[in-house]
Amino acid sequence: MFWYGPLYDVKSFSIFYGNPTEQKVQELKKFDAVILEPTAFSKENITILQESDVKVFGYVSLMQLENWNEELKKHIADSDYAELNGERIYIEEWDTYVMDLRESHYRDALRWKIEKYVTANGLDGVFFDTVDDLDYYFHEDQETQQNMRSGYVSLLEELKSAYPELLILQNRGFDTLKAASKPYIDGVLWEGFEASDLQESEWAKTWLKYFKKEQLIGKVRVLTVVTDEESLKLSEKHRFPAFMRTGGTYQE
Repeated sequence: MFWYGPLYDVKSFSIFYGNPTEQKVQELKKFDAVILEPTAFSKENITILQESDVKVFGYVSLMQLENWNEELKKHIADSDYAELNGERIYIEEWDTYVMDLRESHYRDALRWKIEKYVTANGLDGVFFDTVDDLDYYFHEDQETQQNMRSGYVSLLEELKSAYPELLILQNRGFDTLKAASKPYIDGVLWEGFEASDLQESEWAKTWLKYFKKEQLIGKVRVLTVVTDEESLKLSEKHRFPAFMRTGGTYQE
């Protein structure tokens, strides 16, 4: 491998979105990187991890607003909600709304969240989830999709300018990564990396070939989430560090 990026030394990682016990913090120390819910961890916990050379990434939902986060909702305007066919896009499973990344006001709210929960607490990086929404909800409206992606790039450029050392991970959203965000991110998480898909799906085969090349030439570090041993072995074969998911919500 010719990998030389800032995440070249990440060989193992964990994802944990729960409230950590002292024992859990000690468990997380054994990984090279951890993706966590920043509102659940104290500065002391973050320091303990970083003193063990763990790179700590704070979870930020790029496209979905969590209804539970009342503090963040104070920074949201009615115009920040995305719409399809004149209706807001509500996701009942997660109690969230899809947001309009074209709106500078919404991007300001994301900046506020990142600065309050990630950079102010000294985390090493930000983990952008729900990027897939750009590819899923707006694929039939290419103008809106392109403008949404431009909004994402604007946010990434602002972050890189304000915090040059801040590492950025993106969850899925592969089309958006290839079309827009690749120059700004340090790693991509392939959540749902499954050996069965890579045997049957041309989509998965195409992206595997793409990411193998991108990682080989040092453009991006590829991490995966797997749920079975066959997928774990395949990920390791391609030198993609993998996290074995055993639960449904990353709370364990």
